[in-house]
Amino acid sequence: MDEKNKGLQAYAQAVSCLPPALQNRVMDLPDEVRACAEELRLRAGQPMHWYASGREHEIAGLRLRAEELRETLARASRWSVHTYAEPLRQGYLPLTGGHRLGVCGTVSLENGVPSGVRTVSSLCLRIARAWEDVAKPYLGELCDGNHVHGTLILSPPGGGKTTFLRDLIRLISLRGIRVGVVDERGELAAMRGGVPQFELGGTCDVLDGCPKAVGALQLVRTMAPRVLALDELTDPADLEAVRYAVNCGVSVLATIHAANTDELAHKPFFRTLCQSGAFTRLVVLTTGADGRHARVQTLEREG
Repeated sequence: MDEKNKGLQAYAQAVSCLPPALQNRVMDLPDEVRACAEELRLRAGQPMHWYASGREHEIAGLRLRAEELRETLARASRWSVHTYAEPLRQGYLPLTGGHRLGVCGTVSLENGVPSGVRTVSSLCLRIARAWEDVAKPYLGELCDGNHVHGTLILSPPGGGKTTFLRDLIRLISLRGIRVGVVDERGELAAMRGGVPQFELGGTCDVLDGCPKAVGALQLVRTMAPRVLALDELTDPADLEAVRYAVNCGVSVLATIHAANTDELAHKPFFRTLCQSGAFTRLVVLTTGADGRHARVQTLEREG
């Protein structure tokens, strides 16, 4: 199956959670749109939009009603929203195929901590696609034979970090190098019944739905990976997990949010990562009118 047909198939699977009328409307979009759309945005009182390459595009039609957003959430949860209480506390709902429904609205709090969304005002349907070989042109800069350099992948939200990391995991695994993946939010492997819905290679072990800091220690202790992959480093607990892996001789692949290297350089968390010596390569992903591009930089240890 070619890439366009794969894109169309992923799109159809993702939009199956929408109410029939909305589903029919978005399936009427041109093939070129359905093959490349990265997200669909649903906001109460506004038209629906599709998103790709950094821009939202309006889908002409009736303005969305709050009832349609509630029905979308109910259908996405198979009419059992309470079953997904834990991910909804974090603002999303995992879908079959690795797709994801982001939820925004009026938040319910318990002891000052979000416990869910009481009234839904907008939804983000993120369409997951496994673009194979996006990391292949850069593999020579990230690996020396069987040695994998500690690599940090940078882009703003929606810039392709997870897609790049997923493909890098697959390519390294295909070399016979054992990779452990802590898939806290289910975006890298999209496990269903113990089977990854995305191809990660035959020498990859996945710990699904576990916090990165806990999962990293568990994987290193029990599965002895040579490479550890983590999506979205955000806090000091993640850093401690990275340090533990490196001290055990494990190379780490990870992603981090930032619009560019200047923004990243001003983050104290990033400076601490550099001081750890865990990462010697930085992959910078950018999006332009002609598509996405990647650039590999060598990181020098600070301090």
